[in-house]
Amino acid sequence: MVVCLSRRILASVAIAVLLFGGVLAVAEDESTPLASATGTPEEPASPGQPWSVPAEDSCNPQGGPIGLTVREDVSGVPFKTGDAFEMERLNVLRNYLPEFLWQERERFFYEGMRLEIGPCFRDYSAPDFYQQATVEGAGKARLDENRGLVDYGAGMPFAPESIAIDDPKAGLKWFWNVQQRYQAAGFSGKFRLTDLLGRIGRAEPFTGEMFKILLSHRADRADSGYETPNANDNNWVAGGLFFEPFNARENAWRQYRNVENMTVAKRSDDLHAYLPQWRRVRRVNANQVEGLYMPSFSVGVVPNQQLAVGGGGAGGVGAGIGAGGLGGTIQTKRSGYEGLEFRPNLYDPKIAGIHDVLAPINIATPVYPEDEERSFGPWGLSFASDRWDFRRALVIDATLDADIGSDDVSRTLLYVDLQTLQPLYMATFDSRGEMTNVGIYAGRWSEDHPEYPRWPNDEDRPIRVLDSVGAAFANLSMNGSWRRESWDNVSTPPPDRTVKRMISTGELTKRR
Repeated sequence: MVVCLSRRILASVAIAVLLFGGVLAVAEDESTPLASATGTPEEPASPGQPWSVPAEDSCNPQGGPIGLTVREDVSGVPFKTGDAFEMERLNVLRNYLPEFLWQERERFFYEGMRLEIGPCFRDYSAPDFYQQATVEGAGKARLDENRGLVDYGAGMPFAPESIAIDDPKAGLKWFWNVQQRYQAAGFSGKFRLTDLLGRIGRAEPFTGEMFKILLSHRADRADSGYETPNANDNNWVAGGLFFEPFNARENAWRQYRNVENMTVAKRSDDLHAYLPQWRRVRRVNANQVEGLYMPSFSVGVVPNQQLAVGGGGAGGVGAGIGAGGLGGTIQTKRSGYEGLEFRPNLYDPKIAGIHDVLAPINIATPVYPEDEERSFGPWGLSFASDRWDFRRALVIDATLDADIGSDDVSRTLLYVDLQTLQPLYMATFDSRGEMTNVGIYAGRWSEDHPEYPRWPNDEDRPIRVLDSVGAAFANLSMNGSWRRESWDNVSTPPPDRTVKRMISTGELTKRR
């Protein structure tokens, strides 16, 4: 126990050193720098244009760093597209992974893996209609005195070229950009969420279906003021249904996030749930549910008098109620969709730096439900045997308000892809500064799949979306972990009449 505690303390100190002063730094004994957002090698970015992305296929980006203390690199990037790395050569890639992931590498990489280097800075940019909405809204969106977002239509609220490096609100502006990043119309699909308990990794799987439908600020709806007919003052509606285990079967929920939430940080979501034991839909307390909600259930082997029903947010906060039934000692408390939905006005976010990283942003090997038997290594957390792209990441260091953050999560370090703002990696820290969770996200590019569903109102409209089809998180504070798989997630919506039915609370009981 003393050895484990010392290791945890040293890990926390290392992270603190790397982030001291609000910037990322490389240790003196590392030769490859953390690359920053720069211009071309011949013409470095000007102070007003710091957020550029390297040209497609430029596998050895050059240029000066932003606020990073690094040693000059003379060897170049030690890999190229098509190279493959096994565990014994992983050290070569160290500088191209977040330090917090490297500290827990035994959980995410394993003997027998084969990590293939994918494209360098492939163009995953949003379609023209989203970019046009950004242009048309340029200079209109602004931050209010409570860190809220006002006068926003659609697209990216704050164009990158308008954000100066020394802007004291640069972190908050980028965090709002992340929240309002291009996601087509949301997502829907089947999922498998697996709780991996303790170091032995005993699996407790949950399967079901989940969706989130954007109703307001939709760039594809320019002709109707960027709203859908079913918005009803909601920003988005999410919901789901459990298939298994048996004790959770047929439990369903709907989560409504009002547009008021963008300016009133503590405005609770409207949350409704159905359990067969209740025989009706009930309103659930959604106080402090920040991210996408999913009930939590006890499904262990020890009988209990309560079936716990709670909600996990992106920051680990949640609400709970009880319902009679058989349960157990093992609980799923994570939604599986942490880090995909934030409330930026609850945070004090800073730009920690820029880091060129390898990430499974567009994996090639299917997961559940297409492949139910895929191996994820001995810890059950690894996407290492797959294709990893070379990407430029924006690193945001966000601290929750003191009265919102929990003992387990009070600060989040988030890596997002600079071009798409899709989450790549995340680490959370408790109120004492110790790291509590380390996570990695896996994505899938719509344009690589000819069968991808088209827009219902315009089949010729481009999709160009990165779907989140997997995530794996190690919980360091509880010595547990979890993994989400959702390979068939799609982000084009069903027709409006189907959406109206899906988002209704009446739909919760119709299948039962």
